[in-house]
Amino acid sequence: MENLILAFLRSQFGDVRRKTRGALLEAAALGMIGLATALLFLSLFLWLSSVMEPWQAAALLSCVGFIVAALLMLFGRTLMRPNEPDPHDQAIAALKALGLMPQGTLKDTENAHGKPEQGIGLVAAALAAGLMLGRSTKR
Repeated sequence: MENLILAFLRSQFGDVRRKTRGALLEAAALGMIGLATALLFLSLFLWLSSVMEPWQAAALLSCVGFIVAALLMLFGRTLMRPNEPDPHDQAIAALKALGLMPQGTLKDTENAHGKPEQGIGLVAAALAAGLMLGRSTKR
């Protein structure tokens, strides 16, 4: 019975010790990257302070740090932003749900002569796409 409970817990949560070790190693790696970055800025400051005034070197490095942080924040926000569905795909899905457009691929809509059928489906697709695009631009 004990083995059954252990097997159930492992199937639900996985190997907790392994995940904890992985998270600790990741935190240590991030700490090392932070330390390396701090030492890099310190060495740049010491080198620049021999070339220019120390306050100018500090201001220059602060500006560089702020620009890098702003770029990272911008990239992070764009990665976290949810993807908006394509209005064209929404219109096609709505037409298929209403039965105005065939469920299959384009080859399914071809007639016996190999030419695609032109009919109400095309007109309805254009109408629905226009309505969806028009509604999405009113925001």
